[in-house]
Amino acid sequence: MVVKKGFTLIEILIVSGMFAVLITVVAGIFVSALRTENRIFNTKKSLSQISYSLEYMVKALRMAEKDTNGDCIDRGSNYKIAGPSITFENALQQGRCQEFFLEDNQIKLNDNGDVYELTSSDLDISNLTFAAFGEGQEDNLQPFVTIYFEAQASNGPVLEIQTSVSQRNPDVRR
Repeated sequence: MVVKKGFTLIEILIVSGMFAVLITVVAGIFVSALRTENRIFNTKKSLSQISYSLEYMVKALRMAEKDTNGDCIDRGSNYKIAGPSITFENALQQGRCQEFFLEDNQIKLNDNGDVYELTSSDLDISNLTFAAFGEGQEDNLQPFVTIYFEAQASNGPVLEIQTSVSQRNPDVRR
């Protein structure tokens, strides 16, 4: 008589349990990898917006010039800082009065009355600070501005950004 060998119920339960544990571990790793990829994508998107807005502000502030007529800001000044905003006359834009400011957690540009958003609503700007040095004629310093802001994308880390920029054209007393 030929005896057919098979698996016992206990062996099938053990193998099924090991398979379930393996699938659970693999699924957990996969879900974790997807969350990490999503967080990295959001951070890259935030950094792209931050880079664009920072480069735009730096280029404009580099081209600031002294307001000799007092049409834009105080006569003889290069920059006017009021709270989370900076106003200046842009030489590159034929002396147009421009202002960067924080409103509704977005960095915005006021260009002679036309307002543009430099950051999208996906990016939350919680703090925008400007500090100007050498902006008047009381010293022999080349005017420069330090920009600082904090940004956060949805479920992303808070990024603290700071840079300084000096005017392109020398503006010192002779």
